[in-house]
Amino acid sequence: MLNPMELTGKHILFVGGSTGIDKSVILRLKDLNAIISLYEEFDISIIEKDIKELIKKDGSFDGVIFAIVHSDFKPLNFVKPDNVCSIMNDNFGVFVEIIRALKKNRGLNDGASIVTLSSISSIRAMKAKMAFSASKAALDASVRCLAIELLDKGIRINSVQKGFVEEDFAKGHIQDINAINDGSINKSILGVTKADEIANLIAFLLSDATQTITGTSIVIDGGYTL
Repeated sequence: MLNPMELTGKHILFVGGSTGIDKSVILRLKDLNAIISLYEEFDISIIEKDIKELIKKDGSFDGVIFAIVHSDFKPLNFVKPDNVCSIMNDNFGVFVEIIRALKKNRGLNDGASIVTLSSISSIRAMKAKMAFSASKAALDASVRCLAIELLDKGIRINSVQKGFVEEDFAKGHIQDINAINDGSINKSILGVTKADEIANLIAFLLSDATQTITGTSIVIDGGYTL
């Protein structure tokens, strides 16, 4: 019996690739026989040029994963306009520009699936995370709007609102966030999520195992937001 999550022949554009979560996702996609093109760029002014070259070299895509996450941890007194602009650019603006460039240059095949990594910070307040939370809320709002705009080509788009992930704990700011928010990690009643679970969810959304999930933000947080 064929695996419904089989990705053989599907060409996936992976935007990111440097974190532990990214590596777990890439490994899972390769296990499912996906063809992966990597791209990571924060400079909006050159994205369309790069995307055109990618399409010319590799062809159009059956799936896109946007995994760039510019995390931030600053109390209000330290949140300056340039800081807000930088976070909004990396977490929201770059994503919109990549999807725009792909659509304009016919880089998305009919029936393609787009998945972006978001965060429960989009829907749950935390101290010292205002700018980051706002950028992820903007990202999730764009997913809902783009689901309607891309519907005529059968293209699906969804976001994954992840909570605390085990592979992120090596980052010092995660421990700082946990401390200032009174041990938030302990509120994940089913425990901390592993990167493999994120990878499996993304693979499912990219696969033909689902045909009708679109415009949705899927929470995966061990029950933290209950």
